[in-house]
Parts: sequence; structure tokens; C-alpha cells
Amino acid sequence: MTLQDGLRSLLAGELRAAGLSQAEAARQLGITAKHMSQMLTGRAPLSLAWADEIAGLCGRALLVGSRPASPEASGESR
Repeated sequence: MTLQDGLRSLLAGELRAAGLSQAEAARQLGITAKHMSQMLTGRAPLSLAWADEIAGLCGRALLVGSRPASPEASGESR
């Protein structure tokens, strides 16, 4: 699973947990239900801005961060 796939899956789950259909979320965001579906299934690009908007509808905040991939990458020794 790619990072994008994981984000799409996470957002779809958040919509379900919030009791929002894709169609209702799309209506609130001013886009078509078709486009919402396409973004959540990978048939249309899902930007971080759109992901944040969708998360916001669910009462969630999208957080993006970074960390060293491994101790070697950060220069730390064991």
C-alpha cells in the first residue's frame, strides 16, 4: 500500500466514522460526488489541501511530519 492509498483509506474511514456519506461531504466541499469518489479511490489526484478539507469535515486535523527513516539516516549511533 502506498502512502497515497493509506491516506485515501484513512479519509474514507474518517468519513464513515463521522457518519458522512461521500455525497454529503462532496456537497459540503462544493465538489461533485463523482469527484469525491475519484479522489478517494485513486482515479483523481488527492492533494494534501483536499485531504485536510475532508479531514476537517470529520472533526479531524491532518498532520504531516517527518522523522529519520533509520538511526543511520539521522546520524545517530546505537
